[in-house]
Amino acid sequence: MKSPRLFRSAGIVSLGTLSSRILGLFREIFMAMIFGTELAGSAFFVAFTIPNLFRRLFGEGALSAAFIPAYVQTRDRDGSEAGWKLFRNTASLLALFLGGVTLLILLSAGLALRFPLPEEVVSVLLPMRIMLPYTVCICLAALVMGVLNSHRKFAVPAFSPCILNLIWIAALLGVGLRTDLYLEEKALWMAWAVLFAGVLQFSSQLPALFALGYHPPTRVNPLGPGVRRVLIRMGPAALGAAVTQINVLLDRVLALWAGEYGPSALAFSERLIYLPLGLFATALGTILLPEMSGLAHRKDKEGLAKTMDQSLRGLMYIMIPASVGLTVLASPIVEMVYARGRFDAQSVLFTARALRFYAPGLLVFSLVKVLVPVFYAHGNTRTPVKIALWAVSGNILLNLIFIIVLPDGWKHAGLALGTVLSETFQVIALARILQTSVVKTPWRSIAAAAAKHVLACVPMILTPVFILRTFPEVSLFITLPAAVLLAIVVYFLCTLALRCRELREFRHH
Repeated sequence: MKSPRLFRSAGIVSLGTLSSRILGLFREIFMAMIFGTELAGSAFFVAFTIPNLFRRLFGEGALSAAFIPAYVQTRDRDGSEAGWKLFRNTASLLALFLGGVTLLILLSAGLALRFPLPEEVVSVLLPMRIMLPYTVCICLAALVMGVLNSHRKFAVPAFSPCILNLIWIAALLGVGLRTDLYLEEKALWMAWAVLFAGVLQFSSQLPALFALGYHPPTRVNPLGPGVRRVLIRMGPAALGAAVTQINVLLDRVLALWAGEYGPSALAFSERLIYLPLGLFATALGTILLPEMSGLAHRKDKEGLAKTMDQSLRGLMYIMIPASVGLTVLASPIVEMVYARGRFDAQSVLFTARALRFYAPGLLVFSLVKVLVPVFYAHGNTRTPVKIALWAVSGNILLNLIFIIVLPDGWKHAGLALGTVLSETFQVIALARILQTSVVKTPWRSIAAAAAKHVLACVPMILTPVFILRTFPEVSLFITLPAAVLLAIVVYFLCTLALRCRELREFRHH
C-alpha cells in the first residue's frame, strides 16, 4: 500500500473509530449521570472487564496478531479458498474454546452466588453472568474484522463498534426513565444490552464477508495444519496478552478495594484518553499490521523503515499536544463532560486526578500500537511478550506500592500512574530492539520532529489557561470549547512556522 493510500485507509478507520469513540464518550456521560461513582456503576465496569479481557486477548490481541499474517500469506501463496479454509477452521476453534470457557465461568459464578459473599462481589458477579456470552460474539466479530481489513475493506469493520455504543446509549436512556428501578437493577439491564450488542456486531459484518466470496463451511477441522501453525505463533503472544489483561482486571479490583468510586473514576478518565487514542493511533495500528505483514513478506526493509518514520512522526504530531492538553486541563474537561445527575463535585475530583495521571501516557500508549505490529508482521511474537511480561510485572509491583503508600482519594490515580510508567519501559525496550535487529528507523529525525511538537505546545497550552482564568464567571460550555479550538489553531500555526513536515504529508495524503 503506497503512502497516500495508507493514510487514506487510516482516515476511513479513523472516522469509524472516532465515531465509536464519540458515541462511547456520550455513553460514559450517561453512565456518569445515572450511576455516578457509586458501587453499582463501579461493579458493572469491573464485570464488563471480564468479557472485555477475552475480547482483547482473542479478538484484538494475540489471535489476530498471529492469524492475520498467516491468513495473508496463505491467501497470497495458495489462493483465496485456502485462506477461507484457514479462517473457517480458526473461527470454529475459537467458538468452541470460548463457548466452553464461558460455560465453565457461568457455572462457577452460579455456584459462588449460593454462598454468603461481600456486597461488592455480588454486585460484580450478577451482571458478569449476563454479559459472559458476549465474549463469543465479539471475538468472532473481531476475527471477521481482521479478515475484512486484510482485504482492504475497512469501512464496515471500522464502524461496527458503533453498534455497541448506540445500543448502550439507548439502554441507558431507557433505564434512566425508570425511576422505579434500583441502581443494581439498572446495571443488570445494561448487561443484557451489552449481550444484544455483541450479537449485532458479529452479524452486521457477515454480508461484507459473503461479498468477498466466503461461504459457510460444510465441514471444518478446528485443529488443521494451518490452525496449528497459528496457535504455535499465537502461544507466546497469548501468554503476554493474558498477563496484561489479568493485570487490567487486577487494576479494577484494586481500584474497587481503594474505594467504591475507584473503577468508575478510572473508566471515565480512560474514556477521555481513548478518544484521541482511537482517532489516530488505534486506526493506524489496524492498518499497519496487514501493511507491515506484506512489507515483511517481501523483505522490503526500506519500505518498512519509511512507513515507520511517517507513522511515528504523524502519531507524535497529534498525541503530544493531546497529552499536554488533557494533563493541564483535566479538571475543567471532566467537569464540563460529566458533571450532571449523580456525578457530583467529589466524582469530578476523583476522575480528574485519574486523568492527570493517565494523560502523560497517551503518547506512550500510541507508540505501542505502532511498534508491536512490526514484530508481529515478522512472525516474532516472543520478543513483545517477553518485554510485556517485564512491564506487567513492574506495573503490578508499582500498583501495590501506590495502593499502600498513597493517601485515600489518590490510590486509584496511582494505578493509572503505574500503568503509564510500565508502558514507558515497554516502548523504550521495543524501540531499542527494533533498531538493532529488525529495521533501522531514523530515530534522530523522529526525535527532532517531536522536539518541534513539544515546543509548539508551549504557546498552545498557555492559550486556554489564559482564557479560563480571564473569564471564570462564564460557563465552561462556552469558554472551554472556544479555548481548545483556539489552542488547536495556535498549535497549527506554530508547527507551520517551525516547518513541521507532517503538515505537508497530511495535506498530500
